[in-house]
Amino acid sequence: MRKFLLFIAVFASFSETVFATSFSEHIKKQPIPHEVQISNSQSVISYSIEPFYDLNAFRLLVVLEFRGEKSGQTRLRLPNNYGSNKDWEGVKYLKPLSHETFIEDTEEHDVKLVKYPPNSSVKIYYQLEQVRKEEIALGNHYMASIERKFFHVLGETFFIYPDWDANTEFTFRISWNKFPNKWNLANSFGVNEKNQEVKLPLWKFRHSIFTGGNFRIEKRMIRNNPVYVAIKGNYKFPLEQFIDMIQTILYEERTFWNDYNFPLFLITVLPIEGDNDQGGTGRVNSFSLFLSEDRQIDYRMKRLLAHEIFHTWLGEKINLAGPESLLYWFSEGFSDYYARLLLLRAGLISLEDYIKEYNNVLKQYFTSAVRNERNEQLADGFWNDGDLNKLPYLRGDILAHNLNFAILKNTMTKKNLDDLMRDLYERSRKEGLLVSSGSLSNLIRFYGGELVLADVMKVLNLGAPIKIYPEALGPCVEMEFDSSRKYWLFGEKFDYPVYKLKTDQVDKSCYDWFKVK
Repeated sequence: MRKFLLFIAVFASFSETVFATSFSEHIKKQPIPHEVQISNSQSVISYSIEPFYDLNAFRLLVVLEFRGEKSGQTRLRLPNNYGSNKDWEGVKYLKPLSHETFIEDTEEHDVKLVKYPPNSSVKIYYQLEQVRKEEIALGNHYMASIERKFFHVLGETFFIYPDWDANTEFTFRISWNKFPNKWNLANSFGVNEKNQEVKLPLWKFRHSIFTGGNFRIEKRMIRNNPVYVAIKGNYKFPLEQFIDMIQTILYEERTFWNDYNFPLFLITVLPIEGDNDQGGTGRVNSFSLFLSEDRQIDYRMKRLLAHEIFHTWLGEKINLAGPESLLYWFSEGFSDYYARLLLLRAGLISLEDYIKEYNNVLKQYFTSAVRNERNEQLADGFWNDGDLNKLPYLRGDILAHNLNFAILKNTMTKKNLDDLMRDLYERSRKEGLLVSSGSLSNLIRFYGGELVLADVMKVLNLGAPIKIYPEALGPCVEMEFDSSRKYWLFGEKFDYPVYKLKTDQVDKSCYDWFKVK
């Protein structure tokens, strides 16, 4: 938990996207040590959920049911605080309901052992209440919110589940019982459905959103598929403008990948305490956004959404080999690159905005105290050091620009970085390719040539400074150098590149470089 709080406190202004994406990937890909051969009778996991009103508390009552193993015992994984190493006191009255069933403690704080007659039906009862005592704010916003007027939970912060293989598919059945008629129910698998059944890997079920209560639900369509926004709070921005932005980003990114296979997509929006604060995390078929009510629609908000939604492909449908931290320069840095680029293509930012934001990245990189660290060192210190945490994002963003230019040059402008990314997606989808440093190097060599691959490897393996290509932003943009000192008038002097438009007249040809239609 100390790592979690330190990260939020120090880097909220720079990297709400950084935290949301990297940490959620860390959670979903953690190996589950207990694997079991699942028979057909063991393939169904059921939950019955209903509200429970006490004089001083509001809880959700849950009954879990599954077919037990032939060994007569199963490990149960308890909910967590999304990163806390401490026991979570939100689970109340945990007890067995099935015959001759017993629950025992283990040495692991978040694991119980349930024993029962072999291959019998196992029923477990528990109640869940909100642990957070203070208002929702950055640092506690991913914790389960369970109040009399609404609830909002991530799968791993709410459900107790058998500690089976995370990649095995199960049929999950959920019944939502006795909730007030005026409540809206929305989750990663449906909207206002009282009885749900989905088949998916266990990790995807944990990596989902569940919400209900006094949310306002708005619906839009992308092609023939619905997009729902479940929103609470009173914000300064017009709701229609906000939903238009979401729809535009989703459409642009699905068009980029030529992937419209989304029967449903949900975005939840919750108000948080703070001054111009935001946070968010991409989940299965969904996105959870947290905004202070003074937030306006600006580049930060658009970038957060575009970056996280891009991980629907890069990180979920395009799977990365472990340890993933060695590939954060690619998964996170390239997601930053494409967040900005696709916002430009969608007409949500101008070319001037693009250049300004990329210049900010260049300045942060060239003034970073750890810019010469090797990639392996960054991976080891990613969760402990703020500067090491930022660098993979900065490096990857700049390397993406360089690689795009190198591919254009190597193919005589017939291909660019988009082609490499789509090739990677198709191989992942059709061949089950697991992206590793080796497979990525082969693709970079194939599309961009040996020279750019050598430059990338020097940066990652030796900590060499990145070579900046003056022409990387196209024929309408030129590169200059600026400088600054660490402490205003004294201290280390840093020189860094700055891109500027060559002329005040920006015509269509300037946008053609970025494939803006």
